[in-house]
Amino acid sequence: MENNIKKLRKAMKFSQEDLARLTHSTRQSINAVENNKYDPSLDLAFKIAKALNVEVDEIFIKKTKSDEADFELWCEKYSCELWQNQKQKTPTS
Repeated sequence: MENNIKKLRKAMKFSQEDLARLTHSTRQSINAVENNKYDPSLDLAFKIAKALNVEVDEIFIKKTKSDEADFELWCEKYSCELWQNQKQKTPTS
């Protein structure tokens, strides 16, 4: 899925190393995500969005219905992860 991370990062005058440090990832991971080698995990996407001061959906480019569908699939894929993480953090009665 295409993204705006490089454009947004440069607008903030961050290097890949700066963004990696802010997101607790590596420069290589930031480079791979920027160059669409792989989609970021939900956790990394939220960290990137926070570091770039944007909403998470603003980092993805959705030009076509196919792109919108890819974004929806990404959201569905990671909604289970988000639910599991939240479930682990919530104490049971």
